[in-house]
Amino acid sequence: MFLFGTHRSPAQRLRLFADRGLGAGNFFWHAWKVASDRDRPLLFHPDVASPSWPEEKLEGLSLEDIRVAALRYANWYRERGVRAGSHVGVITGHGLFGLIHHIALTGLGAAAVHCNPRMEPATAAEYFLRTESRLVVGDTVLLDACAEAWEAAGTKDPPRVQDIHVLDATARFPARPLPGFPHRHSADDLVMISHSSGTTGRPKAPVFHHGSFFVGKRERLWTFPSLRSDRLLTALPHSHSAGISYLSMAILLGIPTLILDKADGEKVVQAINAFHPSTVLGFPLTLAEIDSGRIRPEAAQHIRLWNGMGDASHERHVRPLVALGSRGHGAKRTAGSVYLDGLGSSEMGMVLFKQAYTAQTSQYGRLIGKPARVVRGAAVLDASGREAPAGQAGRLGVRTPSVTPGYWDDPRLNEESLVDGYFLTGDIVRRDTEGRWYHLDRTPDVIKSAGGEVYSLPLEEVVLLTTGALDAAVVAVDGPGPSTASVPVAVVYYPDDVERVPADVLRVCNAALDRAGLARLHALVLAAGRDELPVGVTGKVLKRRLREKHRRLLHEPATGAVAVAAPDGSAHTG
Repeated sequence: MFLFGTHRSPAQRLRLFADRGLGAGNFFWHAWKVASDRDRPLLFHPDVASPSWPEEKLEGLSLEDIRVAALRYANWYRERGVRAGSHVGVITGHGLFGLIHHIALTGLGAAAVHCNPRMEPATAAEYFLRTESRLVVGDTVLLDACAEAWEAAGTKDPPRVQDIHVLDATARFPARPLPGFPHRHSADDLVMISHSSGTTGRPKAPVFHHGSFFVGKRERLWTFPSLRSDRLLTALPHSHSAGISYLSMAILLGIPTLILDKADGEKVVQAINAFHPSTVLGFPLTLAEIDSGRIRPEAAQHIRLWNGMGDASHERHVRPLVALGSRGHGAKRTAGSVYLDGLGSSEMGMVLFKQAYTAQTSQYGRLIGKPARVVRGAAVLDASGREAPAGQAGRLGVRTPSVTPGYWDDPRLNEESLVDGYFLTGDIVRRDTEGRWYHLDRTPDVIKSAGGEVYSLPLEEVVLLTTGALDAAVVAVDGPGPSTASVPVAVVYYPDDVERVPADVLRVCNAALDRAGLARLHALVLAAGRDELPVGVTGKVLKRRLREKHRRLLHEPATGAVAVAAPDGSAHTG
């Protein structure tokens, strides 16, 4: 917690903290009202389509610039009938446009329905229909793909569409103040629908309200890094609830922030070298792709915090990052940065568990730490919904005011997600006797073996540490012979061109799994490219696709990229 030397003074933060009308639907207008530096460059958005963008001078938008743009967009929307309660879809690869349209729409009392630009067109088109988005703004190529999908599906009354770049070029500033703008929200007003990752099936449509989506942010007005020396780089998908959430905090606290579109490890390195951030935000896979050796010393020295969220991160990916930068202040500075690992989901509206790692950390093993302050209660629940004892694995249930009030189009799913007042997150966890929590799996990914349930994430932790691979996934396939049980198989991806013998990799993995007391792999597949270890729109590996692809792996002749374990512990390559 920093009281002084921050972008927003203690008095300004106290005004925000104490204002009970402040929420997720009007955060920008409150930030603008309390700020005394409305013309200071705040949000930076490089054009990553330009080959020379890392060397170009970064021009930032101020609060006043954002206000003018939001009013232009709001005026355009109101002229076209958008009112309080309207649903407007937003699908664009331009993260800054997405944010400002979100501010404009919520300022009208409408709900922004965000869609990741990487989503399959047919899925995106269906998502806008079931969320009752009567108008969709976005990039032309994405809108055209949605229109084709609506036509192919025989949609009789598809949404209207508008190119977001044309809108920006033509929207006029209102000639007079917009009546009732910004909208006066109540706590239960819907401000956003932002889909889940879709990793385990069709993307869900959790809703976010003015009050509940701001619960965790209010206390972070005091705890979020906000020294005047702080600069934020966000590589999150900015259509995601997490992307909107962290950008709202940056605006409220006045932290200079670079918004990175189409983020991957390469672009994050370039952005770090150009912007010199103190904090880097991203989903685990994006951070895992960072080649720490390519971050220049003059940029690395500023880094003090990495913030991963969503799924918990693997030790293999954390250790190279925490070796960079420094933490602390003045004479108390310590070499090495902090990696704040956060477990959460789209439905939670906040990270639920936090674990801080440094270069000195020795305990990993899928440790996710302890519940965040926003969590009022957490439990490991068995199959019958009873709380399981320490050491036993079970479903994670949480009670928190930040949780989504439900799913827009599926009341049945709302009911199924609640057990005795606990919201089921879809995760398998365990808690030890000292109150530390460990993430073991997602519920659809648990491997039902003949010897009992096998959890894939601890196996992946060992595989990644043993192989040094960039990414790996352990999934269930049909067991050998007539057995109806499943067995674990690993798909391992290296981004280099080094030739490896799958049988050798499998042998060292199983030896390490034996030492860890975990289930052995029955086979291992060396992925020839990233597409053989596919990820969804938020960077999560699509294990359901891998299960479908490799289900009969042990019943088919092995190829050269596949190694199969023999009963005696040896392995052979096809």
